[in-house]
Amino acid sequence: MKILKMNLANKLTMLRLLMVPVFIIVFNIYGTTNAIPAIVFALTAFTDFLDGYIARKYKLVTTFGKFMDPLVDKVLTQAGYVVLTAAGLIPAWVVIVIIFRELLITGLRTIAASNNVTIAASVYGKVKTITQFLAIIAYLLKGVLSSVPDIVFVILLYISVLTTIISGIEYLYKNKGVLDLDNI
Repeated sequence: MKILKMNLANKLTMLRLLMVPVFIIVFNIYGTTNAIPAIVFALTAFTDFLDGYIARKYKLVTTFGKFMDPLVDKVLTQAGYVVLTAAGLIPAWVVIVIIFRELLITGLRTIAASNNVTIAASVYGKVKTITQFLAIIAYLLKGVLSSVPDIVFVILLYISVLTTIISGIEYLYKNKGVLDLDNI
């Protein structure tokens, strides 16, 4: 079986993907009145750090991992934002902005890959992912942290949106040559 032959970093990436439906089910059972969905999400998000660390430390970086890791991050964060929007906790425009950015950058990476160019994750992209994870975890804990003022959650959410936009602009600017804008 191919999955058994994967290296540890790629197995962690696939575990993160498989945990997305588990997170959604747990959220549908507990909502934000219990810390369990936040814990499941946080542990799942932690595998992003862990698989990257293992891949770099033990030189297990693969083409599969370069493709799947950012894709699975997007699936996880978008699942988090969508369930929070469906629960009425965050506005839909946030999810629209985030999904738009993610599709745009995924398209850019696809064009780059078709030209044998790999677009590595940037510092801004990593900050974006971290701020998204933190905002989602905070909102998942909103019912548990009822004494925390709403403005704290809103600030975290807006920081995640801002870093999403900034990192998207940075990717486009740094890689505008991939788009071959002179030949439109």
